[in-house]
Amino acid sequence: MKLKRLIALSLAAVLTLAGCSFGGDTQKDTAGSAEEAGASTDSDTENQASGETDLSSLKGTTINVYTQGGNLVLGEEKKDADGNTYRDESTAYLAQLAERFTEETGIHVELHVAANEDDVRPLFQVQDDSVDVYTMPNWSIDEWAAYAQSYCTLEEAEGLYGDYALSMPQKDGQIYSIMPARAYNQAVVYNEEVIKAAGYDEIPATLDEFNKMCEAVKAMGVTPISLHRVENWPLATVSDFAGYVAGDANIFTESLKIDNPFSPENPFGKTIKMYTQWKADGFFEPEVYTDFGVAMDSVAYGKAAMMLFGSWVVPQIQGRVPEGKDPSIIKFAPAPDFGAGRYVLSAPASNWSISKFSKNKEASRAFIEFISEDAQFIADMGFIANKKEIEPVIPDLYSIIDSMVEDGECTALIAPASDENTQANQEVLTEAGLYADYKYVGLLFDALDVTKPDDWTAYNKQVEAQNKAYAEGKEKLGIKWVD
Repeated sequence: MKLKRLIALSLAAVLTLAGCSFGGDTQKDTAGSAEEAGASTDSDTENQASGETDLSSLKGTTINVYTQGGNLVLGEEKKDADGNTYRDESTAYLAQLAERFTEETGIHVELHVAANEDDVRPLFQVQDDSVDVYTMPNWSIDEWAAYAQSYCTLEEAEGLYGDYALSMPQKDGQIYSIMPARAYNQAVVYNEEVIKAAGYDEIPATLDEFNKMCEAVKAMGVTPISLHRVENWPLATVSDFAGYVAGDANIFTESLKIDNPFSPENPFGKTIKMYTQWKADGFFEPEVYTDFGVAMDSVAYGKAAMMLFGSWVVPQIQGRVPEGKDPSIIKFAPAPDFGAGRYVLSAPASNWSISKFSKNKEASRAFIEFISEDAQFIADMGFIANKKEIEPVIPDLYSIIDSMVEDGECTALIAPASDENTQANQEVLTEAGLYADYKYVGLLFDALDVTKPDDWTAYNKQVEAQNKAYAEGKEKLGIKWVD
């Protein structure tokens, strides 16, 4: 099958992957009719993570797969000698895998690139059967249960994926999106040439040394940290970095235990203030980048030293390194020790769900299982195969972190499960007007005026306002932490 025949692209295609399919905090945008949408279509396939299926009867079937991973369908964005952006089709790994799957099974795959959940949500709301498999990761738990076919039980998933199954989207003991990979996430993506020019061979082990390195980079006329503040979603990394500050991956949800999570004496508030202090110190870009691609270019071209982001950013920045430069100058290392030890988040990766309204559930399951057993494809995505009895291929980008974890220089924290406390914390933040668009970070971060870096008056007032709104929201909803 020719590649062009394989791929059917939606008009709203996203040409840069702008989200990550890892466990952890996701925004809640629950459709009002989510439960009703799925109420009349209970499970009509067995709840099993895998199983022997006679695929011969499925030959000629066509499944429609919707993904936000435009780079996996079209290829990574790269620059030619003249600085023009083009797509490297050799890196269109999902398109290549779909072609192999068709050759082996006779099941055809049509790939559609969707911008985000909003592109397919209307189809689910009217129980449209045109979507078979989808990968967009940012759904509320209620939406997972309403729109996705239960893939397997939690117990079955644990048997195949161990403790990582606990971090997969689940409700009432059912897994609604299987995540066949794992990844180290939310660390330091950096340009090795830049930090070496500043006098450093590696990312420093302590916050104090990290700050000194940023000062040295800034003195060179280079931006220490590329943030892309034009949008709020890059600030979501604060939730995971708070886990590094506290040495507890569940610290964001555990904010529910107190009434003042945004105060600097508490881990989450301390982390937001640390980011804001970096802003006051001039460690972020002085002018807002027009889009995320420009922000990544800044690291690739050495105009910025690093990003504080997940592993999914690494191959995209490597693909943007100017011709003549070795892409391996873009590396991935743990964040410094912020006082409780040196950590990195280890999470299940790569969401794959079957639409509850699909008429091709068996073929869809076969496709997802095919993915789960292809260790090289998973590595090409930038992840590590995690299914039992599948020998993983470790991507080069993890080499620094792997060795540090193995030597005990860094501890891997497994991303926490999304449970009733997670839902409760989201409800409180929503009631407080702080959840949507990561306002719980953005409002504080923006409160500090960079022209008055020593004046934290507005910031402190915002801390008080957010703590008050949070406490009032919790009281109004009658929500408490559940052990």
